[in-house]
Amino acid sequence: MKIAICMLLFCGSTYAATTTQRPEDTEALQTAPAAPATPASEGISGTVLEKLFARFDQLDRKLLELQNGTSKVERKLITIENTIQRLEQDVGRNMSVISSVIQLSHVPDCVTSPTSTTTPKPESPSSCKEIASNVSAVYFIRVKSDSAPIKVYCEMEKFDGGWIVLQHRFNGSVNFFRNWADYRDGFGEMDSEFWLGLKHVHQLTDARPHELIVEVKDFSGNYGYARYSAFHVGSASEHFRLNILGSYSGTAGDSLIGHKGRMFCTKDQDNDGSSSKHYAVTYEGPWWHVFSYSNLNGRYKNTTDTNSIWWYTLKDDTRGLSFSRMMVRQL
Repeated sequence: MKIAICMLLFCGSTYAATTTQRPEDTEALQTAPAAPATPASEGISGTVLEKLFARFDQLDRKLLELQNGTSKVERKLITIENTIQRLEQDVGRNMSVISSVIQLSHVPDCVTSPTSTTTPKPESPSSCKEIASNVSAVYFIRVKSDSAPIKVYCEMEKFDGGWIVLQHRFNGSVNFFRNWADYRDGFGEMDSEFWLGLKHVHQLTDARPHELIVEVKDFSGNYGYARYSAFHVGSASEHFRLNILGSYSGTAGDSLIGHKGRMFCTKDQDNDGSSSKHYAVTYEGPWWHVFSYSNLNGRYKNTTDTNSIWWYTLKDDTRGLSFSRMMVRQL
């Protein structure tokens, strides 16, 4: 191709040179002595030819680059086509699987799968004792496999852990002089002072045996605890009677044994059996009242009045307490 273009240029330039001569030049040529013959290639400057050849080389390289680029595009198109074909095959297989699942989900009622003989495990533990953690915090437990989960605070560090906190008082931020419905359902926040609720206490202690710990501390820092080997609270129809209280051990003295068998009393439920007094009002604290030895739901104050929080056997008096906590644990 390069040679053909050069020949065309040479011929064109020769023709142009011969056709543009004037008549007088022709005559002069005829009368002039003949000049020595020169090569035809000298009709065109050598420098011009070199430039033309260089330009042709550039054109050839461009053509080769275009051809290579076209080949790459063709290869990419082939790759894309192959990928699309594989995707179409995958989609087809997936649609077949989905169709099979849909068909299986519409199996007639008369076709049943084999019945498992194992009992499904409850989603939540049945007590704090079953929680695999040593961190004291709020957890959900399910007392029975068919019961709704309840939120409880688990004490996982003291007394070997696994305790459900029923009552906690330490700063007087919550009013405990409340009515029956509040003590039945519970009140307060578990990251502060609170009462769990007698209906939950009954549910827990009725489902399986529990023990009880009561912690107390006065405003002078005197601390003690009372531990009971068994604890059971009756249902609402029994006015949440303190039915079972096991043997005592501890350092605070036993100020609860005298309340065993008593029904729970609030300011709007006088269940203490006394015809002369309403102890929940007199002591300003709902409790399993009788002629009392303890009043853990009384007013939070540093005093020796009987309407404060007190546990008589801690110091053999009715001094107010700065801290009290009741906890149960599954046996």
